[in-house]
Amino acid sequence: MHFCILGSHPDLSISEIHAVLPEAKNILSSDKMLLLESKNWDSDKLMNLLGGTIKLGDIIYQGPIAKLSSSLIANLIAPTNADPQQKRSLDFGLTIYGSKLTQKKFFKLPIQLKKDLRAKGYSVRWVTSKKGEPISPSAVVKCGLCNIPNADLCLMINGDKVYLGKTTNVQNADAWSKRDYNRPKRDSKNGMLPPKLARMMVNLAQIPSNGIILDPFCGSGTILMEAILATNAKQIIGSDIELKQIQYSEANNNWLIKEKIISSKDAKKFRIFTADVMNIQKFLAPKSVDAIVTEGYLGPPLRGAESQKTLKKNADQILNLWINSLQALRHILKPKASLVIVTPEYKNFNGRVKVDIIPHLKYLGYYLASPKNNLSYSRENQFVKRNIHILKLS
Repeated sequence: MHFCILGSHPDLSISEIHAVLPEAKNILSSDKMLLLESKNWDSDKLMNLLGGTIKLGDIIYQGPIAKLSSSLIANLIAPTNADPQQKRSLDFGLTIYGSKLTQKKFFKLPIQLKKDLRAKGYSVRWVTSKKGEPISPSAVVKCGLCNIPNADLCLMINGDKVYLGKTTNVQNADAWSKRDYNRPKRDSKNGMLPPKLARMMVNLAQIPSNGIILDPFCGSGTILMEAILATNAKQIIGSDIELKQIQYSEANNNWLIKEKIISSKDAKKFRIFTADVMNIQKFLAPKSVDAIVTEGYLGPPLRGAESQKTLKKNADQILNLWINSLQALRHILKPKASLVIVTPEYKNFNGRVKVDIIPHLKYLGYYLASPKNNLSYSRENQFVKRNIHILKLS
């Protein structure tokens, strides 16, 4: 049994995990973590692949909460006594996931664990976080908590049962930040798709090995970048109606090679060109594309004071763009091709207005690949929420 500590959008994170591990069986889930059983678990590979998971590891104990004790945990993470002549040190962190009442109940557990580990002959340091927050991935790395005999422990409580997990991998925050903020071309005017969201979308598409992926609204190439890092696609195609965006994508792809994030050999998989999505069939052969992953136009920048009439007008324009785009894209898609697309939902002081493509899918020749169409991505104080739809060609 294994666990994943989820990012800021748990529904999206869980969907991504099951797209990558379709055989996995859910044991327990919340807005913070997921416990699952999987025969294909490879922690190193998964951590490099997933965009929405910040920690993962193995369950080292499960049982009744009444039997949980500091001595039990000490024996699990340090089964033998330390040689006093070596003066071995052991650092640990302990995050308790559960209700505030549960957290209060086990408030003294780390202190007791520290004493039990010292009794085993270890020099012990208890790594804590501010205000009782979970130990962050960066703290795990900085303190070496994944290095034996150290331990980053995640205690998960469900009713009268407890699960104890030991972290094996954490998200590489520096790598994600580098691809987000250090790439040479970023266009805030047209909106910036976060690399983590782009990665989750790519994984949700379940692109076949040696398949062909297309982003017909590629912008500065965030999805292209994440696709080449996360898939074994034969070709990664990006198109955009604006020449400037194509130039941005090319510059960012060259930066990936320069920074040795990808090889020049891998970069040959890219094919990028200027094209209106309505004429995309002039550039691509019929029934040649396995998957489309894209974020289209989200509308003009908002300040939050727009009228409902203005937001409705914006939504209608984008809905028409998507209807026409999905009609044009049908011709170049393989049978049963997958699409992961983003449509905007606007909010102001009077309410919300969303672009609702779902009622139009049937006559356009598509269907929802998942009956749960509630995946979304938003940030605090933003006036646009991204709704993510996973579609299939009928």
